[in-house]
Amino acid sequence: MTLSARILDEYDRCQRRYAFSQKYDSRLISPLGVLYEAVESALVSDDPEETAKHATMEAAASHQLILSDLNSFMTIRHTGFLAGIIALALRERLGPLIRVESTSDWESSLFETESGTRHRIELVSHFDDDRLRSAAHSWRVIGELVALEAPLTLTAVVIGPQRGGRRHSEWSKGLMHPQNRALRFAPRQHKAAGLTAGWTKVWREQESVPTARWLAQMRQDAVLDQLIVSREIMYRETDARMVAAKREMAILAAEMQEAAKQYHPMRRSSCDEFGGCPFQAICYSPNGQRPEDFPGLYSIRASESTPRTGKHSAGARTLHPIHSP
Repeated sequence: MTLSARILDEYDRCQRRYAFSQKYDSRLISPLGVLYEAVESALVSDDPEETAKHATMEAAASHQLILSDLNSFMTIRHTGFLAGIIALALRERLGPLIRVESTSDWESSLFETESGTRHRIELVSHFDDDRLRSAAHSWRVIGELVALEAPLTLTAVVIGPQRGGRRHSEWSKGLMHPQNRALRFAPRQHKAAGLTAGWTKVWREQESVPTARWLAQMRQDAVLDQLIVSREIMYRETDARMVAAKREMAILAAEMQEAAKQYHPMRRSSCDEFGGCPFQAICYSPNGQRPEDFPGLYSIRASESTPRTGKHSAGARTLHPIHSP
């Protein structure tokens, strides 16, 4: 069985979800799942921005968005612009990236720079000590350390909270002067910066501001270092925590062959993590319905015996693995 950080994390959080995902493909995907799809595709492209927008539209066209509002077009357009500028900023900071090659035993979701540094890309609503600790202890980091027996760098991209179908952060939202169309990101209350009440809030996808200009102003206003944060996480073979994690991975892999059943109880604490579980329609059904009863949302996998691993790191899509804010 080929393991990945995603399926270890998914099984650990909810055996019922893992069981469903091994038998069924879902047409549901969260905006965060779309964002991961687009960013990860763009990072290895020669044209990150256009690739991000194309991947966003492709994911949205083939899946139904999990949304709390009905304006899916606005959300998709916003997500495409957001993915493009994030991918471009990461490429400028880290240089060209390639996916870390997977093995017969492990499917990695890391990206590698020309210098050999391996990065785990996390999209987060905020980043603080609690978030760092949570990520560092997760299978998405520990699994990669143990499987590859090498250090990695956790690179967190702060995308802001999601409200009304949009991510609220400087990647997408700024302040613009009503007359000369100057763009700024410093808080409005900083009167010394010359930002008065006349400056208006703008969304990047609604303005004709070139990406290069938007990124340049983010640098000038010193916000990029707050939005892209990297922390190196070392690997030591003799570390007791690494030894224990390797043993736990072997135990979980053995359990996955038999233990995950669709009648397992819900793990409600993880229903809405990572963009939301795509099988909520089943678990919350008052009539005890099955995935087969929703042919528009789920289809039986072509080969149920083939383990689903997935190359992506997040999302409420069963074809691929998030961070969730």
